[in-house]
Amino acid sequence: MDKGQLIPHLFRTEYGKIVAVLCKNYGIEHIEVAEDIASDTFQKAMEIWPYSGIPQNPSGWLFTVARNKAYTLLKRQQIFTQNVAPNLAESSFYSDEIEVNEQIIHDSQLQMLFAVCHPSISADAQLTLWH
Repeated sequence: MDKGQLIPHLFRTEYGKIVAVLCKNYGIEHIEVAEDIASDTFQKAMEIWPYSGIPQNPSGWLFTVARNKAYTLLKRQQIFTQNVAPNLAESSFYSDEIEVNEQIIHDSQLQMLFAVCHPSISADAQLTLWH
């Protein structure tokens, strides 16, 4: 098979399988996230394979990358839920309208920086949350 046709072929044959496996492991209620992860996985392949070459087992590579992306996402959500969300809930309020101007954007970014850099959050978790 032509190298230029490999990723589209794998997308047709493996995309649904990757989504199905992620949904089986993490719940069908997360199907949209599983689809996003699968799409991101193929995008990563399109970025990396032209430079590093096609892996010996392309399907295995795709499944491994998708699994790692799902794990990273779950870890990030767990850290956010445990460490960041409680701090945000204490100082935030609900409003139907969101005012946006340069000062609010700057203040919001600064608030997020302080929340992510809270000393109760490990350095690894801080990097995960910030990126």
